[in-house]
Amino acid sequence: MNNLIKDDENRVLGGKVVEYCKKYSIPIEYFFDIVEDQKVNPMMRGKGMEYEIYLLLQKHLTPSEWIVQKLNLNPQPNMPDVDIGVTHRRTGIILKVEAKPSVRDSMNSGKKTKNYKVPHFKVKCHRSRSNISLSGSSNDRYAVDTFDIVITNPSNSIIKGKTIGPDLELIQDEELLRILFDYYKVGDMEGLLKAINNDWRFVLPSEIAVEGFIPRTPYVLLENDPHWLPIGQIESKMLEIVRRMKRR
Repeated sequence: MNNLIKDDENRVLGGKVVEYCKKYSIPIEYFFDIVEDQKVNPMMRGKGMEYEIYLLLQKHLTPSEWIVQKLNLNPQPNMPDVDIGVTHRRTGIILKVEAKPSVRDSMNSGKKTKNYKVPHFKVKCHRSRSNISLSGSSNDRYAVDTFDIVITNPSNSIIKGKTIGPDLELIQDEELLRILFDYYKVGDMEGLLKAINNDWRFVLPSEIAVEGFIPRTPYVLLENDPHWLPIGQIESKMLEIVRRMKRR
């Protein structure tokens, strides 16, 4: 029975892909070549991350306490482009949640860096070029109050930057890979990819802001970061934010 359901779902999905290609004049035989293109793939992965976090929040937040909404809004001039809205049912307070990817090739052992001497990676927390023009400012940094919570994971940080070709190349630094294998308790790249894709972290912008702005590429310690916390702690932090907002 389950196989029949999956077959039906696959047929429906296939039909939607065909209709999509017809609607936008996309040669269906080259559909996957197009979506895997290095100009297209990062945008799709970024949008996919938003929906993954949307589903993740539904899983980690108590449904009787919260309403999670994916905000598919076109950014307006001088207004932030917010990914997800989370409404606290009892108070009606809405929290703004933003998905931000880690910076490509930013995973670092810390042995040769000035800022941190422990393994860490960076998160891309600055505006895109299109969002800079919409914001009416030349500043690509977000103000601290633009979002209530930022969520990321390290998956992008182990992908090499500036690669050529259809495939996303992973880091090959053996010493760094040993550190990651030990931290995630895995023995091969397949296990590492699975573990790192599920390693969701979140932060309250106020805890990392510098002079009223979120840093462009804030650092995240691989282990025991005091600000970037595991996703399992997000509900208690959201309740803290709600209580703080109520007191204003």
